[in-house]
Amino acid sequence: MLYLVLKLILRTGLWVFFRRFVVRNRHLMPTRGPLLVVANHPNTFMDPIVIASLLPQQVYFIAKSTVFSSPLHNWLFHRMNLIPIHRREDKPGESVDNEAAFKASYQALASRKTLLIFPEGTSFNERRLRKLRTGTARMALSAVTQLPEVADLQILPVGLNYSDPTRFRSDVFVNVGKPIAVAPYLSQYQQDEKGTVNELTDHIRQQLEKLIVITPTDDEDTLVRQIEQVYKEKLAAQTPIEAPRHVRDFLLTRAIMKGLAHFLETQPGRVERFREKMRSYTRQLQELDLRRLPTVEENNVLLRQTLARTLLLTLTMPLYLYGLINNYLAYVIPSKVANALTEEQEFRAPIMLSVGIFSFPVLYAVQAGILWHYWPSTLYLLLYLISLPLSGFFALRYWNTLLRVREHWLLLRLFLSNSPVAESLKQQRQELIKELEIARKEYLHQQAGSQRLG
Repeated sequence: MLYLVLKLILRTGLWVFFRRFVVRNRHLMPTRGPLLVVANHPNTFMDPIVIASLLPQQVYFIAKSTVFSSPLHNWLFHRMNLIPIHRREDKPGESVDNEAAFKASYQALASRKTLLIFPEGTSFNERRLRKLRTGTARMALSAVTQLPEVADLQILPVGLNYSDPTRFRSDVFVNVGKPIAVAPYLSQYQQDEKGTVNELTDHIRQQLEKLIVITPTDDEDTLVRQIEQVYKEKLAAQTPIEAPRHVRDFLLTRAIMKGLAHFLETQPGRVERFREKMRSYTRQLQELDLRRLPTVEENNVLLRQTLARTLLLTLTMPLYLYGLINNYLAYVIPSKVANALTEEQEFRAPIMLSVGIFSFPVLYAVQAGILWHYWPSTLYLLLYLISLPLSGFFALRYWNTLLRVREHWLLLRLFLSNSPVAESLKQQRQELIKELEIARKEYLHQQAGSQRLG
């Protein structure tokens, strides 16, 4: 009962926390076990919440033993289906005994339950996949060997892609892969246990790599994001992909990364020179408090759109102020608590989500109580309660639109004044796009040549 109640609350919290929550290939998710779900781990406690919210069945979680740090945590987490696993780095110099964890896991699988494991072992706020530990493959193969009732055990790979793991109202793209049957590995496992465990682990890694964006270093990740800002829309127009926008964006980002990896290997000096040009261009935009320059198509309608949005913002300001006054504390408290509790970016989002689940209903109840005290009307109370979340979302949207309009006015002032800075930025942008176009054609030509030779 506790699990079901928390799942309902957290599912509602996810709907509020994320601006877009998109799932690809949801039909590939089995609705019953025995099942092992494996995923990358960029966002600590947010990752299991996201995945468990998508599965209709109860999910059991393999969690590091350090979270069971008190009798209260021990009582609560066991009732939330968490199974503690001991890691060597948590107890340096001590022997590690996970017999109880494996026994509990086998019992869950034998009861046709679903287990969620993050085989990287630790969470990192990075767009990459760290070395996978072999425990998942070892558990799966051992379970199939020892328990006839789990002969049909499958491993489901899930890729988690966050636009900004630490920011409220960001996006998450959940990319579900095809389930991996464990039974075909059984005969090989009986002949060579270690080799088969490593082979299955490597297969899991390959499947996860197909489901996420991987940038090997922070510098490369920064460069990919900068290229996306300048070039992604033009690339999308030239690359017809029959898929929803979120899938198209994912595929385009992976294509940019593959192209960059190719040139880093074959022409690293060329990439470094381009990186310096991109850094200079981005730095100048930041100094002007701009995120990007508009494309030619956008530039043609920029003034008209800016005037229309400015008028709309002016007319709807009273609604914004109503939403701001009634939702300010509920929105601010989660962020303040996260800032106070942690400096680690990976923990900000789950803390904000957890605090927000309580801060919103508590503050809404207090505000409703104040209204009832001064104006005891059931109708007005109901209308007020309905208006609170709606006005909160409106205030957020208003603020984001205000920031965009402000940026558009800065752009208009820059371009209408015939500033040499504006001309310089436009020229730099054109040169960057030209270089990217040349590189794209070279890469496609080389790929086509390799395919012909193959």
